Amino acid sequence: MSLALSSYRKTRKGSVVKIVREHYLRDDIHCGKDSCSSCKQFKLDSGDQFAPCFYLSDSPRQGICSRFPKAHYLVVDSCLLQNQIDLINDANFGDDVIIMQTVWNEIRPNMTVFPKLKELMNSRRFYLFDNEHNKNTFRFEFHRIFLLYSSNLYCLYRLRHQNETPVQYKQNLILEATEWLNSHFNDTNIVFLTNIKNANIDKKKFSFDILTIDEYVNSLSNSISLMDKLANLTFPEELETKNKTYLYEEHVSLHEVQAQIKSGTMFRGKLRTSPYNYLEANVTINRNNEEVNVVIQGRENINRAVNEDIVAIKLLPKSEWKIKSDFIIDDDAIDEDDESKKIENGDTPKDVKEQISERPMGKVVSIIKRNWRNYCGVIREKVNVNATSTNFFFVPVDKRIPFIRIETRQYEKLKGQKILVNIDCWNRDSKYPRGHYVRIIGEACNKETETDVLLLEHEVPHMVFSAQVLNCLPPEGNDWQPKESDLKDRADFRDICVCSVDPPGCTDIDDALHCKDLGNSLYEVGVHIADVSHFIKPGTAIDKEAAERGTTVYLADRRIDMVPGLLSSNLCSLKEKVERLSFSCIWVIDSNTGEIKSTNFTKSIIKSKASLTYAEAQLKIDSKEQDEVSQSLRRLNALAKILKAKRIEKGALVLASANEIKFVEVESETADNELVILEKKLLETNSMVEEFMLLANISVAEQIFKTFPEFAVLRRHPKPSDSNFEELIKAAGNRGFSIDVHDGKSLSESLDKVVDPKNPHLNLMIRMITTRCMSQAVYFCSGALSSDQSLTFAHYGLASEIYTHFTSPIRRYADVMVHRLLSHSIGYETISPTFLAKRKIVDTCEHINMRNMNARRASRSSNELHSYLYVRNSRNSSVEEEGHVFTLKDNALVIFIMHLSFEVIFRLDSKDDWEVDRDRGFVIYKPTKTRIRQFDQVRVELSIDKSAITSFRKQIRVKLLDPKL
Repeated sequence: MSLALSSYRKTRKGSVVKIVREHYLRDDIHCGKDSCSSCKQFKLDSGDQFAPCFYLSDSPRQGICSRFPKAHYLVVDSCLLQNQIDLINDANFGDDVIIMQTVWNEIRPNMTVFPKLKELMNSRRFYLFDNEHNKNTFRFEFHRIFLLYSSNLYCLYRLRHQNETPVQYKQNLILEATEWLNSHFNDTNIVFLTNIKNANIDKKKFSFDILTIDEYVNSLSNSISLMDKLANLTFPEELETKNKTYLYEEHVSLHEVQAQIKSGTMFRGKLRTSPYNYLEANVTINRNNEEVNVVIQGRENINRAVNEDIVAIKLLPKSEWKIKSDFIIDDDAIDEDDESKKIENGDTPKDVKEQISERPMGKVVSIIKRNWRNYCGVIREKVNVNATSTNFFFVPVDKRIPFIRIETRQYEKLKGQKILVNIDCWNRDSKYPRGHYVRIIGEACNKETETDVLLLEHEVPHMVFSAQVLNCLPPEGNDWQPKESDLKDRADFRDICVCSVDPPGCTDIDDALHCKDLGNSLYEVGVHIADVSHFIKPGTAIDKEAAERGTTVYLADRRIDMVPGLLSSNLCSLKEKVERLSFSCIWVIDSNTGEIKSTNFTKSIIKSKASLTYAEAQLKIDSKEQDEVSQSLRRLNALAKILKAKRIEKGALVLASANEIKFVEVESETADNELVILEKKLLETNSMVEEFMLLANISVAEQIFKTFPEFAVLRRHPKPSDSNFEELIKAAGNRGFSIDVHDGKSLSESLDKVVDPKNPHLNLMIRMITTRCMSQAVYFCSGALSSDQSLTFAHYGLASEIYTHFTSPIRRYADVMVHRLLSHSIGYETISPTFLAKRKIVDTCEHINMRNMNARRASRSSNELHSYLYVRNSRNSSVEEEGHVFTLKDNALVIFIMHLSFEVIFRLDSKDDWEVDRDRGFVIYKPTKTRIRQFDQVRVELSIDKSAITSFRKQIRVKLLDPKL
């Protein structure tokens, strides 16, 4: 039955407009009970695409609840699902839960809860009842109705009450639908669960029982384990009492925040907490067309914000830009009686002076969007645990997260285990947030447990691909071959000398190259990229999964693919002597000057003549061989040097991160196999491939922006503010080098001059610090920045006015989007208008930015884990390594071990024995007057302390061997 609802509204300009809404009501919606006689004709067969995974049991939840020993169903409201999803997700909570469509719609925008709810619907007896289209359970939201039209009759239907707020209306829809189901089931009662203790519900109006979640869980037979998972919620009306002493300022309302951000008195940004101290953070804001890092320091200024929360900040007066300390928090220093006394005071050296900072400082005044999630960590062990004690500190693995108070009755079961905990609330009168236990991950410091931890911590999707995704793959599997229809309108490069150059062991080969001498000093150069978009069509299950994963994640011992292995390692991989579909960028370039004479884009087919490693390609370049592949590589290498010189002349930066290493497990007579480290050596061929990938990305960016000025997917790297380089300028200055940060070219030239014959690693470390002074490059939609003149498309690090990613579609979803835009741009295929919605592109870019950042962090954490295993599994009880003092803290030296690509902490335990001067970049051990400068080479002994189970990093003990103390 279709209803047309008409109303009239007056606009701000005074005109009257007619609003018509159509709503469908049905009388054939199944109630959900498996054997309901009234609804049996509406029951869908299991093969029907709209059939639910499960219907409700005929004898639900019988005998599991002392308060309701008879069979009963549960109905939950949206507030309960939002806050108690971990409890409901526990198998001990039971099945036969009814989710109203109104609740489903409320939960859908919550990207933390909604996926868990969908999984529950697919795996357990959780039934979605469509109360909003059932004619017996729905009331219309319009309360100014002029007419409703149905079946050629004008009728009056039930409407939203005159004094009913939108929130009350939705709550009442759920309650009224529950009342109808309760009478419809007849012989089986319903219990309605809410999260709010004093919910404004007139219980006398309804025939079913209404309970809070904690009342119901307390009556379950297995309540002990479930009570630990109850979220500890405190509502504002319970907080604000006159006699309380508050530790934090009240957060400014979002309405006021929006007005002040618009006026420029407040700034919006993401809080990024120091990995060494959760009481120090920074927020990057855009001011005067520059990215500025604002320092937020101290418990009061951070004001209950947690790492990666979106916050509103105010800048402090310039007279208050003084950094008071820079120290590493030790989680063992926490005091059970006074939660923060030892943390804030005990670890701070007595002689620390306030240091004036050139970087602006600020304070958090409001939380715009919380980033609370499940956190991995351990319960802090207590020496004497009362039998009745239920309150414990949870110590997160991520040192950027504050300690969390949780309540548990399972201490003996949970100690020594890595567990998941979620934050529930953080009240103004509490130094620490409160949370609840979710589940056990595994035994602390076990390799598999720690790998699971780093995947969970960095929110890396790592489940197996679903049947729906695998059904999108070619049915021929590994035997797939290009068909005649696949070759239509494609350029044929199968006879051209195309080859790929990649790291050893690479199976997802995205790109291949060719270079042909055209005569007259002209070269034809081709970059051929795997045509992944041929196999991944927009809107399919495989496309949605790839968009959700965002990127392939490379760990030390495994790879977590963005797309199934059939594509990533076979059908899309540009293997040697196999025909593969590709997307090609072809230039004609002057071999003497590097000037591009023409650019062409085309879908193509290639047959690679060779799949080489960087070392193999280098050998061919350096040899005297005159075969086709060797000559092509020599031309490419010579041209790449010209292109690189031109980029650097424009101001492109050559930065650095930790050396890439590879861990290889070898058999050992000990219980655990030993790990051998292979360091990556950079060759000319690395730079050669990079230059042509950069050139292809720039060329494609120009093409798609010309065609789609509002919808192009591009990549920008904002220019940092000069104040961001304060740490770099000070560190280089202490070594006698001057750094000019006026522009990219000046910075690049300054970095080239940082050379110390006595310390060959100095330049690398200075470049690593430079990298850390900059914000990350991000994907964005061109139309989203066009209205903001303060933001530009430029990529600062590459000194390019425009840039995108086109060259790695096997492992980056952004490249898949760019391939579709480019394909449309050259007239090869048309994109559905659905996938050219600006809001959709903006949201996807933000999502893949998050996935890319998390993938980098997961990769780094995996290398750190394997460095720890390298030390733990060594034949001796300890290992000796060469390192360099990378950073000075007020209570520690951060030492970078080049061989392991790993940072370790040497603590300055006896504060009276050490003099720390971070301004001039040195520390002095007073008893022997030993002086250690930043970047000095040191020799350390690394061993394992197995009693420290907080994290594997915490287990590494560092002893300074040289210089001797």
